Amino acid sequence: MNYDIVIIGGNPAGGTAALSAKMLNKDKSVLVIRKEPESLIPCGIPYTFGTLKRVEDNIKSIEPAKKMGVDFLIDEVTKIDSDKKCLTLKNSSEVYYEKLIVATGSTPFVPTIEGADLDGVVTIRKELEYIKSIQPILEKGKDIVIIGAGFIGVEMGDELSKLDGKVTLIEAMDSILPLAFDKDMITPVSEVLTNHGVDIHTNTMVDKILGENGNVSGVKLKSGEVIKADRVILAIGYRPNIALAKDCGLNIGIYGGIVTDEYLRTSIKDISAVGDCVEHKDFFTQKQSRLMLASTGASEARIAGMNLYNLNVIRQTKGSIAIFSTSLGDISMGAAGLTEMQANAESFHIIIGQNVGVNHHPALLPNTSKQIVKLIFSKGSGIILGAQIIGGHSTGEMINILGLAIQKNMTASELAIMQYGTQPTLTAGPGNYPIVMAAMSAMQKMNK
Repeated sequence: MNYDIVIIGGNPAGGTAALSAKMLNKDKSVLVIRKEPESLIPCGIPYTFGTLKRVEDNIKSIEPAKKMGVDFLIDEVTKIDSDKKCLTLKNSSEVYYEKLIVATGSTPFVPTIEGADLDGVVTIRKELEYIKSIQPILEKGKDIVIIGAGFIGVEMGDELSKLDGKVTLIEAMDSILPLAFDKDMITPVSEVLTNHGVDIHTNTMVDKILGENGNVSGVKLKSGEVIKADRVILAIGYRPNIALAKDCGLNIGIYGGIVTDEYLRTSIKDISAVGDCVEHKDFFTQKQSRLMLASTGASEARIAGMNLYNLNVIRQTKGSIAIFSTSLGDISMGAAGLTEMQANAESFHIIIGQNVGVNHHPALLPNTSKQIVKLIFSKGSGIILGAQIIGGHSTGEMINILGLAIQKNMTASELAIMQYGTQPTLTAGPGNYPIVMAAMSAMQKMNK
């Protein structure tokens, strides 16, 4: 088979790259090669264990892409020959390409900890059949321990708390979601989890996973404390899938991802890479980052798809702003850019702007939630470096506004005078819009 553009991998980054490539290159043939005929929406996986009734309710349809003219092949690439521009498939057939995008994703990190291979110990892989296989296992759990309180760990903990078992969340750092939120912002989220029945242990390291007759029976902490467990979820992050990339000679970074330039081009001509398999860089420091987010992968995918044949300087990645949002039912949260702790660690001279308000006006309207906004600015320039929001369901779109502000190097004064659309049942009031009030509180400090 011969195609102009081939994408290896069909999850968010690969699928988005295919759509972008086809939209901007309508005369080119586009093929996506992926292992599974149906794939999950990765960010929706935790909700298949509680909120959604079936794993199948979280499948992302490929029909829109097919209607646009993107072809799909369910198979596995076993080799990339960049000289011949040829891909060898598992069934030994070959696919030739003009341009190639590698979007092979990531796999859960499994630490070298005693007991990690016991029955009842699982990870959260982004694979339909695997998630279907562990769902009944976790549903039968009476004492579930989740190791790692990042995005996946927290969301899994909240969803599993809706079942009959006891859920314990263990985090090595001093608060949950430590890479996205400062400790002073996360207390309301911890309280919601606790109210939902989740037992949280922070500043706690796991020594080993205990077992009896090959089955998990508990988790022993470094302190010596033993927590009873018949199910354990390892949620300690993910690592890039780079076997194909390494074998064909692509440059690999210090964190194990594929090295790319600002257009997502790799070290070999006509091969690009996007998503979790890429070595990401922080937007402000340009340092390598392990953070993997669908929002980053989708942005990279659009850039790669747009720049396959004609480079345009405005279509380039400046680095990851680590933008993220989630909801635990009672409370929503969003974050983008640097936390206060990260900014201080990088020696930025900062000013903090904060506001506590509500997400509707008047506050007596139904479903009104408390809303906390924290903005981090460079003291000298006033440029926004980071944002965190804890509040109602408008949080997701508010953090997107602030994500754009970060990418455009907006200042506190620009955020304060920006025009925001408001409506009583959808947003806070125009006179006390939380982003404005937080920006103005920072301006007060800057003017002292």
